[in-house]
Amino acid sequence: MKRIILITLLSIVTVISYAQGGGMYGFQTGIGYGTAYKPKITPALEGYYLKKISPRLYIGASLFFQKYSFLNTIIKDTANLNYGEVLSVGQRSSYLFFCPKIDFGFGYHKYIHADISFGPGLYLGGNQYTNQFQPYWTTTSGYSYGADTVSYNTTYNIPKVLFRVGAGISERLPTHGYWNIVFSQEFSYLPGYVSHGSPNLSIGYISFQVGVMHKYPMVFVEY
Repeated sequence: MKRIILITLLSIVTVISYAQGGGMYGFQTGIGYGTAYKPKITPALEGYYLKKISPRLYIGASLFFQKYSFLNTIIKDTANLNYGEVLSVGQRSSYLFFCPKIDFGFGYHKYIHADISFGPGLYLGGNQYTNQFQPYWTTTSGYSYGADTVSYNTTYNIPKVLFRVGAGISERLPTHGYWNIVFSQEFSYLPGYVSHGSPNLSIGYISFQVGVMHKYPMVFVEY
């Protein structure tokens, strides 16, 4: 968490010092959840800066904190099981993504925007447990009495770096001055796996956020 706060503060200072040439910066927070397995609702946070290229086109980057929490039930029918079979995998993991971003405004007032982004994310922490069907008592002759579910810590299967592809839509509500209230919805996809091993796990992410955005007007200098 300390790393997240430090990176966020440094990003805020950089964004504000660079934003004077025409563009926008904003911060938003909300909730998100995975698109596969049995996901749980998790927090989502983002800070971004976009440079104005044309009246409708902006290019910049964002820092996106994203958390995954899910349970993948692999075997539902437990009537006929073999020892060593994986029953389920549960994971909770957090990533901080740095993503170059392209934003395009629609309409005369450009209250509706669409954006796409792509970039790497660093693993901040979490855990993963894999549940297997195993015997709990074995005689010297090798005969097993009974069986149970054994949970193993498989956090080592969580990748340290992930790549994220995102596409979203946002709605702007102008307020005082150049400040806007922003409502955003985004879907992101991970080209790689959120867990390696047996099985490999892949998941998408949907987020709903609300925040504030400050927009600088384009400044023209006459000589």
